[in-house]
Amino acid sequence: MQILCFVLAIGFTSCSDDGYSLDKYWRSMVTVNKVGENTYDFTLDSGEKLWVAAPVGINLKPKYDRAIINYTILSDKFDGYDHAVKLNGFTDVLTKEIAYIAPDDEVQQDSIGYDPIKVYSIWASGGYMNIYFSFNTGETKAHLINMVSARPDLSTLDDVVKLEFRHNRNGDPEHYGVNGYVSFDLTPYLTSGRDKVTFDIEWTDFSGDTKIKTIEYKYGEAGTAGSTALNEKDNSTNLNIY
Repeated sequence: MQILCFVLAIGFTSCSDDGYSLDKYWRSMVTVNKVGENTYDFTLDSGEKLWVAAPVGINLKPKYDRAIINYTILSDKFDGYDHAVKLNGFTDVLTKEIAYIAPDDEVQQDSIGYDPIKVYSIWASGGYMNIYFSFNTGETKAHLINMVSARPDLSTLDDVVKLEFRHNRNGDPEHYGVNGYVSFDLTPYLTSGRDKVTFDIEWTDFSGDTKIKTIEYKYGEAGTAGSTALNEKDNSTNLNIY
């Protein structure tokens, strides 16, 4: 049986001896790292580092620190990276910090909105709280998505961190549903003296009910390296949101 090999212009060689097939792909949420002018690599939530070996000279222009990528693994242990990959697709994921808004600040509370939102899944990995969600849109106005704390210190030292996932549709008509992803930076909660954080995430569903999801995040715990937390059929994460 003939073994397929090819050589990329940068001098990297990939063969099926590495145990990977060129017709296989993975879909993962990653952290985007700038390593040079218009050059980026990716970190999986498992901590593994990916180098984009193909297509050669790709000109990425990421908007945020997180993305969903579709990739084919070409080789392991390449030049200090865990994998060299062929990048098949790239989609930005809205990435934000958790915000403090005083409960009695009616102007700010109204600005972040009380509109309902559907949450399909929430998980903490890679130093981020990640949410796969849905809302209704008419595509006339940008929607505002936030994670909010009622405490100035963001409840960083509480045994249970209470946060609200909030949505403001800005008066956009509700004609049909769309899905998307957002990641919130958990850096403020990586404090010394403890090895895990427990979060209670609250939001308002389309039923009008208040929903709560409890997430325990252990420091240094490997996240999903593959696509198990992602919806394989959804590619609409770059919604008109901010």
